[in-house]
Amino acid sequence: MSRGECRPDRVPLYLVPRVTADEINRHGRAIREIHIVRTRCHFYTVTTVTGKGAAGHD
Repeated sequence: MSRGECRPDRVPLYLVPRVTADEINRHGRAIREIHIVRTRCHFYTVTTVTGKGAAGHD
């Protein structure tokens, strides 16, 4: 499958940069989109959409 999503649990505001960095380290260049959505009480969900790497781009 060329596209996938990884949905971590809700995280507090102060952990959003850390969770985002972890997702980038985990998936690397396969990342196509990262969505950060506020839920409640300063909690957020971080959704990572991955896909195949683009040919010819290093």
